[in-house]
Formats: sequence, C-alpha cells, structure tokens
Amino acid sequence: MLLGYLRLELRRTVRDGGFLIMSLAAPVVMYLLFSHMGSGHPTHAEQVRTLAGMAGFGALGAVMTATGGIAEDKKAGWLRQLRLTPLPAATVVVGRGVSAMFLALPPVLAVGLLAAVVNGVSLSAAEWAGLLGVLWLGIVPIAMLALGCGYLVEGAKAHSVGLASYLLLAMAGGLLIDTADLPHWLSRISGATPVNRYKEIASDLALGHTPTMTALAVLLVWSAGLTAFAVLGYRRGGATA
Repeated sequence: MLLGYLRLELRRTVRDGGFLIMSLAAPVVMYLLFSHMGSGHPTHAEQVRTLAGMAGFGALGAVMTATGGIAEDKKAGWLRQLRLTPLPAATVVVGRGVSAMFLALPPVLAVGLLAAVVNGVSLSAAEWAGLLGVLWLGIVPIAMLALGCGYLVEGAKAHSVGLASYLLLAMAGGLLIDTADLPHWLSRISGATPVNRYKEIASDLALGHTPTMTALAVLLVWSAGLTAFAVLGYRRGGATA
C-alpha cells in the first residue's frame, strides 16, 4: 500500500518539471558565490563545511516547497479524496514525505558535483557517501515540518509560511553563515536546531570524524517530533479539506 502511494506521489512530483529549476538555481549560485568569497585559499575543512552548508541550503529550500504544494492539493480536493481511501494517516505522511525528500536530491548532487569539479574538493568514496547520504536522509525533520505546515495552513498563507521557515532555519541553522560568526545568543539557539546538527553530522562524516551523540540525538528527536506533527496536521487539516 505504501509503495503504491509513494509511486503515485513521485509521478505527480516528476510531472512538475519546474521544481528542478527552482531547486537547483539558488544553491548552485550561492555555492559558487560563497566558495569564492574572501582572500586566500580556504582549508579543506572550510571547503567541506561550505559544501555541506550550500547543499543543505538547497535541500532545505526544495523540501519546504511541499508546504505550498499541499495547500494547493487541499484546494483542489486531493486531500479529501485521500481521506476517502483506506490509506492510514501515517502511510500518507510517509509517502508524501519521501516524495518531498526526492526534491532534495538534485541540489545536493549538483552542489557536490560543483565542489569536486570546480573547486577540487577531494573526498574518499566513503566520505562522499556519508556526506551526500546525510544531506539527503537528514532532511527528514524539515520535510515533516513542511508537510505539517501545509496540512494546517490555508491557501496562500502556506507559501509564506514555507518561505519564512526556509529562511529562518537556514540562518539559525548556520547554513549561510557559520555558527561561530553568528551573534552569541543565536549561536546558542542554533545548536538545538535540526538544521545545524544536520550540517554538522554531514561535515563530520566528510572530514572523517565520528558524529557526536548529541548531534545525532537532536536530529532524531526533531525527526520523531515533527513526524508526529505532520501526522496530526494531516488528520486535522484533511478533515476540513
């Protein structure tokens, strides 16, 4: 049942070719800009953190588009049709969540390719796998946040909520500016965000370091909590669709 619904959502996603251009343009331009800022040659660690930040920025923006997409589905009656099927709420949320995560793949892979080809970032196969794998799979809590907001927020407001969440999380999570350069109060908050830990774990694996238990715990707790939020949002929002 889950696989069938997932195939349906993926087909719906692929048909909208506009998502590819939108999800690729910003992170590619931002990466090329940020990776060549400043004087001198950046260290390997700095290159990896910039790569992780910009790829994460692209993945974050891509999955947050699901907020507006779900609001449009509600308006079109798609959620009402889903509620008439025997699909459990968890199945619908997981299927739509994986579909949203699919949107994160193009920017992650594009920024990774640019880092290797243009900037000469050299990693072992295991380090590349760890970096790119976490940059994709670690976006789960943000995908769930996007779904929950989409189910609960009506109409055009959903697009605004998605955009605001995208920018706030990118800034607070240290994707655009390293947490060391953030105001002290914001850098303390940053460590509690899933986005910050997402970037940290990806960077650590790419640099051959073992991720901290704190980082893993923060990401897992947010993933569980926001998945519950998305399921609740579907039950409440779908009931009024």
